[in-house]
Amino acid sequence: MKKAIFPLACVLAVALQAFSCKEKEPEIVQQTLTVSPSSLSFEPEDASAKLLNVSSNSTWGVAPSADWIIVDKGSGDGSGSITVRVSANTGEDRTGTIIIKGMNSANVKAAADVTVQVNQRGKKIVEVVPAPAKFDGNKRASTTYQLLIYSFADSDGDGIGDFKGIQSKLDYLDALGVTALWLSPAHPTSSYHGYDVDDYSTVNPKFGTEEDFKNLIDAAHAKGIKIYMDYVLNHSGANNAWFKSVKADPSGSEYRDYYVLSKSPDADVAAKAIDNYAGASSPGMGAWHSLGDGKIGYKGRLHFKVDWSKATKTVTVTETNEAAQPSNASATRWLYIGSVGNVGLYETSTNIFEITLNVDTSWGFLVRTSKDDSWPAGTKYGAKAGKNVITFGEPLELDNSTAADITFGQTTYYFASFDASMPDLNYGPYENASESPLFKEITATADKWIKDFGVDGFRLDAVVWVYQAVIKANQSFLSQWYDHCNATYKAAGHSDDIFMVGEAWYGNHSSDEQYYYKGLPSNFEFDYFGLVNATMGGNATGYVKAVETYINDHKAQRSDAITSIFLTNHDQDRAAEAFGRSLAKEKQAAALLLTTPGKPFIYQGEELGYWGTKAGGDEYVRTPILWDKAGKDCAKKGVNNKVDASMLTSSISVEAQEANSASLLNTYKTFSQLRNTYPALADGKITNANLSGAAIASWYMTSSDGQKLLVIHNVAGAERTTTVSDDMSKPIALLGTASYEGANLTLGANSSVIFQLK
Repeated sequence: MKKAIFPLACVLAVALQAFSCKEKEPEIVQQTLTVSPSSLSFEPEDASAKLLNVSSNSTWGVAPSADWIIVDKGSGDGSGSITVRVSANTGEDRTGTIIIKGMNSANVKAAADVTVQVNQRGKKIVEVVPAPAKFDGNKRASTTYQLLIYSFADSDGDGIGDFKGIQSKLDYLDALGVTALWLSPAHPTSSYHGYDVDDYSTVNPKFGTEEDFKNLIDAAHAKGIKIYMDYVLNHSGANNAWFKSVKADPSGSEYRDYYVLSKSPDADVAAKAIDNYAGASSPGMGAWHSLGDGKIGYKGRLHFKVDWSKATKTVTVTETNEAAQPSNASATRWLYIGSVGNVGLYETSTNIFEITLNVDTSWGFLVRTSKDDSWPAGTKYGAKAGKNVITFGEPLELDNSTAADITFGQTTYYFASFDASMPDLNYGPYENASESPLFKEITATADKWIKDFGVDGFRLDAVVWVYQAVIKANQSFLSQWYDHCNATYKAAGHSDDIFMVGEAWYGNHSSDEQYYYKGLPSNFEFDYFGLVNATMGGNATGYVKAVETYINDHKAQRSDAITSIFLTNHDQDRAAEAFGRSLAKEKQAAALLLTTPGKPFIYQGEELGYWGTKAGGDEYVRTPILWDKAGKDCAKKGVNNKVDASMLTSSISVEAQEANSASLLNTYKTFSQLRNTYPALADGKITNANLSGAAIASWYMTSSDGQKLLVIHNVAGAERTTTVSDDMSKPIALLGTASYEGANLTLGANSSVIFQLK
């Protein structure tokens, strides 16, 4: 029995031993795999690297779906990152993927693949193509054209512009989009320019009859164009009947008080007896001139002694019986006297010059340091203003700034802010100017043009000098003038106010010009062209802020203020000269002018690109219009035939520019029509858009009914790009070139664009 049991136990033991020694099966692990972010986006030429963050407990692979997706590795183990780049996309938008693949191993079960989407925007450049609203014929803007009657258009072939000539060109002015004409002085005058008025109550016969003038106004009104007359209130012409009467009888003339007269100007100024000075101790500009009454000349033998030895130069004259001397041919000092002319003095000791002469002069004498008949500056010595009567035996101080004629007797003097041909008018004490006889007479002439002819307004010349740059006095006078004319205008049946703009050209905007709005609803902003000129130099920084300042300062003076802006006028060198005769700059200056708030003025010939300076005479900045290539109706005689023939060629004519869609004239027409079409441009409020770039001038224009436009100008002579957050899908104007890609707007050199916003 024992033998049978043992073998079985051994077998069991061996079997148990064998079971306990067998290897354990390995455990299978599930792979974890997460990737962030779930998508990547790139710009068309994006060179940046973006990271995908991988979190895993095992190995993984990387599989881009397209060759434009560039990864820095094909696999990884555990947690890590993948650097992703893309190649430039010059086509449409594109989308691809990067698959991060889970990977099996002996004891790891692969996770599901993770797909990351890769987006790249295509390079879509949108060219700006303007699509403005159709002009409905309703002129909403207040654009004015400054027109020189004598050189605009000649209807009768005499070479001088006239009323009928203007009337024949109203279609041209209407097409230019203007709503008013500022006419140069229409009154009789002794000059070509008209600012020395001989008679305020009628029109210059060279321009036509009063009936012709009335016909012009009626025809202009039929086209929605108002007429503003140029009125000269500071002075009249020396050939005005009023002044002639005063010259003939200074003490007895009924018009004596119409002018600024004095027998002792210095004493009267010191006593504040000169109303024109309004209490000022000296004029801002101007001089006293003799009326020629009294014995100012002399006939007899005189001895002259000129003392040049001291800082103050003097001349002493005495009556004598000594022998007369001939002129010293080698003199360094001369007398200029009577009908004799230059007489050389003898240097009797150091810087003492003398001579004895037989004198026969009707006016007096001067001292000269040069015999040159051209009278170089600083060589003419005379008397100080109001101190020009010689007293025999007493030294008289010499002066080479005023250099008034030295006379031998008492005379009556008249004051002129400009020159002797334009004596200043006198309205008496400024507080009661409207009560003066002159005020009543001259406003009666204005009433005639308003009531009987239908004139819509006035441009007032040289308003600063009515009371010698004394702002308070001028404010008071202008307010009285405006109130009178406005009352006449209302009485004629108008529901609106008369328009009136002053030439307050003195000082600058901040110190002087803005305060004239206390007297008038509008004044020319003489600082504006300086702003435009600086901007056209390529830097728009400050443009919008300056314009906002102009408007706000004017509104602070009166709520109905109208800021009158312009490039240049008849007293200034042409804008084209300042721009170096660059057509691109001239076009953009037009666009700036006609997209800026306020009341814009276009000066005759500016729309054609006329250039010129005053160096050879004012006529060269008052050039006649060349209507056709042949020069028909060109009023050259109106500017004394002083024209630049190199400029007035067929290519600059109206005929040539109307036929050329890219001409400056057509640029003016385009932007003028836009201003008439869109209320936001016509009378909207400006707000700075502050787009980036020193060469970018940008602003919003918003009308009272909510219309909103975005105006952008690149004033650089090269392409510039700026970022625009507003919708650019509705462009209404384009000068030059513009395109955008996404929010990036690229403007060509001297290019401008306007977008209408939703």
